[in-house]
Order: sequence, then C-alpha cells, then structure tokens
Amino acid sequence: MKNSAADAPKVRPGSAVPTGNSTALRAIEVLLVFDEVAPPVSATEVAQRLGMSRATTYRYLQSLRSTGLVEEDEERGGFRLGPRILRLAKAARQGEGLVEVAQPVMRRLAEETGEAVLLTRRSGKHVVCLERQESSFPLRISYERGHVMPLQAGASAKVLLAWLKPAELETVLEGVRLDRITAATITDLAVLREDLERSRERGWAVSWGEVDEGVVGVAAPIWRDGSRVVAGLALVAPAYRVSEGRLEELAALVVAAARSVSERLAVLDA
Repeated sequence: MKNSAADAPKVRPGSAVPTGNSTALRAIEVLLVFDEVAPPVSATEVAQRLGMSRATTYRYLQSLRSTGLVEEDEERGGFRLGPRILRLAKAARQGEGLVEVAQPVMRRLAEETGEAVLLTRRSGKHVVCLERQESSFPLRISYERGHVMPLQAGASAKVLLAWLKPAELETVLEGVRLDRITAATITDLAVLREDLERSRERGWAVSWGEVDEGVVGVAAPIWRDGSRVVAGLALVAPAYRVSEGRLEELAALVVAAARSVSERLAVLDA
C-alpha cells in the first residue's frame, strides 16, 4: 500500500526533523506535537497539525502507546506523554553535568565580548578551573582546565566565597593562607571580608591583577536549587581593554550568563 501525499510528514517551522517519507520520522513528528500542545491531545488534533489522516495518526499513536512513549488519558480522553518519556528525560538529566550545561553559554559570552571565559568551583579550600573558553585575543592567565588555584585571590575564586553562609565562610577562611601572588593580591583578612561584602551587594566579584598582573577578572555566581552557589562564571581580560565604563558592561553580561546557566540547571533538576 502506497503512502498518500496527505500522510507525508510536514515539518513545522522550527522543527528539527527533516522532511522524508520515513515511518520513523512520522512517528517522531507525532511525538513532537506534545511539545507544543497542552495535554491531553486528541488524534484529530495531531492529524490536523501534521496534515495526516486521522486513521494513520491513530495508528502512530497506538504504536507510541505500546512503547510507553504516550498513554491514553482515560478521564479526559486523548493522549499525553507516557512514563517512558519521563525515564528518558531523567537519563538525559543525569548525563548532562555542569560543564555541559555551561559550555554553550560560555561560548556565546566569549564571542560577544571577545574575552576569555572561565568556569570554576570550590574544592575544599581551593578553587578548580572546570572549563575555559578562549578569547579572540592571545591572553596568558594562570587558570587552565583542571588547575587548582588559591581560594582568596581573583574574581573566579572570590565569587565562590562571597555567597557562603556566614558560619561556613568563617570556617573556610580560618584555613586559607593569604599568600601574596602579585602586588595586588589581598593579604589582609579584614580587607578580604570587605571585598566579599561588596561583591554580594552588587551581585558580582571583580579583581584587578590579583592572580595575573595586568589582568581584570569579573565573576558571577551560578546557583542550584535556588539556594546554593555551585560554581562561578568569570570573564578575564587585559586591564588595558577594560575601562570603568566597560567594566560595568562586562559585569552585566557575566551576571546574565551566570543566570542563564543557573536557569538551565533548574530545568534539569525539575
């Protein structure tokens, strides 16, 4: 039996599924309707959206139902996503970690600003660089993927301290050595506490040559569960390219990027 023109899959604008006369593609198109319409969805509605006959659409829905990808809504009629989809979504969330979530945001920020972007997290009394997105200009900095750095120096580190709960912050600071790395490194605990307080007030941390001379760092917190900072997103640039006005501009972009990563993590955790 030949397929009719009405049964050929019609890809909606923005759909990622290519046009073709494939049973698998038609089944995917049927499934993607549930991404656009609030459940339950009737076979008639699916048929109308895809330009297929109702009988053909119903056969696809029954095939998807047999695999648990959709299920019938016995109370309201029609179909909704099934338990198999939920298991697949859970597997996808488990397979996607912080670095994978942050990478596309980091790339966009680096492309927009032309500067290097770092992803850091705290490990005990140190900070670890998880990922680095290169700038369009050559820049030598101490933060490389996998490098362990001091926790008290630089925006990438300070942003991980600033939002700790007071008791936890004091515990961490008790064992932190305020060693001098450059002439600009903070070596006084009281000064560091004041710096962290200013970071919390404005929503981002900044450093001027504290780790690498002549390098400015701007960092914002990445949140998880809406209550804890799990990482820091930082932009680093040569000081001669960062005027006072541009610092504010870059800070706003970094804060927005960190918020984007936090929101993506919230979706995965939902």
